[in-house]
Amino acid sequence: MQLERGDPHCHTTASDGLATPAELVAAAVVAGLDLIAVTDHDTMSAVAETTARGEAAGLAVVAGEEVTCRWPEQTHVLALYLERPVRSGRSLQETVDAIHDQGGLVVIPHPFMPTYFASCQPGQLDRLLAERRIDGIETHFTAPITAGRAHSLAAFVSSHPDQIGAHLGASDSHFGHLDLGRVLTEYPGRGAAGFRAAIEQRTTRPQVGTRQPIPASLLARQQLKSLVELPLRRLSGRLG
Repeated sequence: MQLERGDPHCHTTASDGLATPAELVAAAVVAGLDLIAVTDHDTMSAVAETTARGEAAGLAVVAGEEVTCRWPEQTHVLALYLERPVRSGRSLQETVDAIHDQGGLVVIPHPFMPTYFASCQPGQLDRLLAERRIDGIETHFTAPITAGRAHSLAAFVSSHPDQIGAHLGASDSHFGHLDLGRVLTEYPGRGAAGFRAAIEQRTTRPQVGTRQPIPASLLARQQLKSLVELPLRRLSGRLG
């Protein structure tokens, strides 16, 4: 069976990305992708436009969201195949339940990063798996991680083969054509339905794509959006 190529973790200007929906779709087509997932932070406001533009371009688009859990950890959870947004600010377990309650899939993004916030840590994930099921985990991603933590992640995944779900690769794209598809997932089947089936059947294969440098000015601009503008929009209720 021919494999398709997808990037299941992408951001737009609706949250802290620098690519509009049109630019994201165009970048995916140029990169030769068959599928992307729109997973903006705590909002699905770009999903409709991205889906429409994707359909016109022959690109499958999965409706998703990167949900922020409650303070202080503010752990991120990737929700795929959503019908409506998932409210942020809940516990990790409650967030997983809310995603599953509407038939979505739960993916743990960029785990074990050396940060206190945003990334699910080993003890957190161990406790979660004792109480809830997840559908997948990013085993390959572009977020910074130390060699020691990468080793710990590989060991954790290996020691929890029946609990960890599908193995995914994702770029966590924020820059459109500059970083889309740097890490991706190959899967058997076609389109969004085929990708979902591959996650559920655990037949996905993470792959490392091509990389190119991102200008320092763009990196600084994106970090400003992520660390300053996005939290202010969240606090003021203008995100969503």
